[in-house]
Amino acid sequence: MKYLIWLVVAVAVVVWLKRLKKTVVSTTQQQTQAYTPQRSEDGERMVQCAHCGIHFPASEAVSNASGAVFCSTEHRNLSTS
Repeated sequence: MKYLIWLVVAVAVVVWLKRLKKTVVSTTQQQTQAYTPQRSEDGERMVQCAHCGIHFPASEAVSNASGAVFCSTEHRNLSTS
């Protein structure tokens, strides 16, 4: 009878550890799946330099009086010369 009680306790501990491991693994998988970086749909508009042809964000653009877009003031000055 004494061995039967120890056997039941041992089986209960093994079952409890398996469930705990299964819970930890599923939680870890959920955390890794939850961390998928979302891409922003509002990308900044890109423009092309009239002098060298490189593409860059419109917020960094330098333009001249005629409306041409340049990547730097140096390229703007080179194209007007």
